[in-house]
Amino acid sequence: MKPGSKGWKNLMAKMYGIGAAIVIIGAMFKINHYPGASEMLVVGLSTEAIIFFFSAFEPPHEDPDWSLVYPELAIPADGPKPPTRQLDDMLAKANIDEELINNLGEGMRHLGDQAAKMSEAVDVGVAAQDYSDSLSEASDKVKQLAGSYEQASESLTGLKDAGEMSETVGAAMKQMTNNLGSLNEMYADQLKQLEVNSELYKNMGSMVQNLSDSVEDTKAYKENIAHLAENLASLNTVYANMLNAMGK
Repeated sequence: MKPGSKGWKNLMAKMYGIGAAIVIIGAMFKINHYPGASEMLVVGLSTEAIIFFFSAFEPPHEDPDWSLVYPELAIPADGPKPPTRQLDDMLAKANIDEELINNLGEGMRHLGDQAAKMSEAVDVGVAAQDYSDSLSEASDKVKQLAGSYEQASESLTGLKDAGEMSETVGAAMKQMTNNLGSLNEMYADQLKQLEVNSELYKNMGSMVQNLSDSVEDTKAYKENIAHLAENLASLNTVYANMLNAMGK
C-alpha cells in the first residue's frame, strides 16, 4: 500500500481512531488503579508509538494554488492594493474610525429632532399671524368706539350751561376718550411687533426647509456607508471561507 494513496489514508484514519481509544482506556486504568493498569498503560503507549511510526510515512500536506480559482489572489506583493485595502488606508489617514461614524449618526438624529422642533415653531408663527389679524380688526373697532365717545364728549361739552353735573360727566367722557386713544396706540405698537415676529417666523421656516434638505443628503450618505459596510462584510466572509478551505 503506497503512502498517500486512498487506501493508505483510510488505514491511517482507522489507526488514529482505534489507537486513540486504546490509549485513553490505558490511561483510565492507570488513573483509577484498576487491576492490570500497568499492562494496559504499556499497551496504550505502545499503540501510540506505532501510530506515530506509520504517520511518519504520510506525504506532506498539499498546498493548492488558489490563484487558479480566485485570480485576485495572484496579485504580487509589490502590486496594486485591492480596493478594500485602499479603503482601509484612506479611512486610517483621515482618522475615521467606528466611533466617529457613530457620532455622525448621533448628530444626524439630533439634527432631525431639532428640525422637528423648529417645524413646530413655524406652526406657532402661523398662529401668531392669525392672532395679529384678529388684533388688527379689534384695533379698528376700538378706533370706531373712540370716535363715538369723542362725539359724545363734544356734545356734552356743548351742554356746559346745563349745570355742574353735565360738566363733570363731560370731563369724565373726555378722560375716557384719552384712555381709549392710549389703548389704541398700544394696540398699534403690539400689531407692529407681531408683524416683525411674523417675518421672523417666515425666515425660520426657510431655515427649517434648508435643514430638512441637509438631513436628506446626510441620510443618503449614511445609506451609502451602510451599503459599503455590507460589501466589506461579504468580502470578509469570502476570505474566511477561503482560509477554512486552506486549513482542511
